[in-house]
Amino acid sequence: MKIEDEIRPWSNDRKARGQDVHKLISGKLHDALMTAYTVVDPNIRALPEDLFEVESRKFKHIATGDFSPEYFRIQEDLAKNIADQISFAKYLEGYGYYASGLVAALSAATKGKRESARAELFQSLLLSIFADVAVAMQQFFERDAKADIEAMDILGTAMKALASGNLAHRIGDDVPAKIAGTRQDFNEAMEAIEGVIGGIGNNAEEVGNGTHEIARAVEDLSRRTENQAAALEETAASLSEITETVKRTSIGAREATGAASAASEMVTQSSTIMDSAEKAMTEISASSAEIAKILTVIDEISVQTNLLALNATVEAARAGDAGKGFAVVASEVRALAHRSANEAKSIRGLIGSSTQHVENGVKIISDVSEALDRTADKVSEIDRLLREIAVSAEEEASGIEQINVAVADMDNMTQQNAAMVEQTLAAAVTLRDGSDRLKALVRELCADGYDQGTTVSFARAG
Repeated sequence: MKIEDEIRPWSNDRKARGQDVHKLISGKLHDALMTAYTVVDPNIRALPEDLFEVESRKFKHIATGDFSPEYFRIQEDLAKNIADQISFAKYLEGYGYYASGLVAALSAATKGKRESARAELFQSLLLSIFADVAVAMQQFFERDAKADIEAMDILGTAMKALASGNLAHRIGDDVPAKIAGTRQDFNEAMEAIEGVIGGIGNNAEEVGNGTHEIARAVEDLSRRTENQAAALEETAASLSEITETVKRTSIGAREATGAASAASEMVTQSSTIMDSAEKAMTEISASSAEIAKILTVIDEISVQTNLLALNATVEAARAGDAGKGFAVVASEVRALAHRSANEAKSIRGLIGSSTQHVENGVKIISDVSEALDRTADKVSEIDRLLREIAVSAEEEASGIEQINVAVADMDNMTQQNAAMVEQTLAAAVTLRDGSDRLKALVRELCADGYDQGTTVSFARAG
């Protein structure tokens, strides 16, 4: 229900008393108004004439009980003008000075009158004052309600903009005074949120780029790790084969070393035998030389015997018949000497040939002996080299075995790394997808702000 309908109309008697009140105190109205407006504006020195004229008309309306539409219009204009400058509490304070000034003026003007008459006049004045205050309160409250509704609409619009992700929305300057601080706080908060969201967007963009790079790098690393794992498996298998080969080589080298040692001993023995053979051939050669000397003596004896037999034959011939028997003997002796000489010649030839063969044999044996000595040296060197090869092969086998163990460890580590890379890749993909979703949320949150031109760097980058 409106305040106009709440105020009951005055009776004619009450209006008549109101006329009396107006006549009695209207002359003091200026002073009462000046006191009240000093509360509104402490620097005021004089009441403007147009304001006093409006206040005088309003006072006549309330003093005489004339609560017509004109009164409500006058009061609304006055209340609006005052409300723009002071609060309702301050207004009531000033109105208290105004009312007390009117009561004081009525008290002074009614001195000497009957108490009942004075009471009726004071009652009329107070009814006028409270009715005016009620209207002023209603108008103040309506003004506050409208301001509250406007403020709620403004704040609601701001909250809707924030809820929809429009970070560029700002509350303008034309707002009710009671939310001026809220307006500033909201705008500063939006600035801060926009900066934070912009920073989040920029960081999300950088994180997104980083996660995409990480994902690609981890994918490459995963492929390389898989290739490395396969290569290590092949290497481990090859090393196992090499290890077995080197072990067999080491065993063969040891066997070859044993064979070379046996061959060296055999060559040494052969060399000793050849030395003995060479010595025997030398002794045979010496014996042949001695036999040759003996044959030479035999040959010389044969010649002497032949000469003696020839002389005996000559002497037997001189002796005649007495010497025939001796001649026969001499002839036999000469024939025997001749055969001895021939046999000695033959033996000398055989001995010469044997000597030549012995000399050739000695030379061959000497050459073979030298060759066996050289062979023995080479076999000894081969034996030494084979021993070194055997030792090296054993060392290589041991080293390759260690390498094989290390490669097996590397293979295990690579397999573990591959598993970790797979886990890292899954985490990187999850982080990348989360970063993409975060960027999408930031873009969605800031979309309205971009449409209105107030964009953050992330929006320009994205």
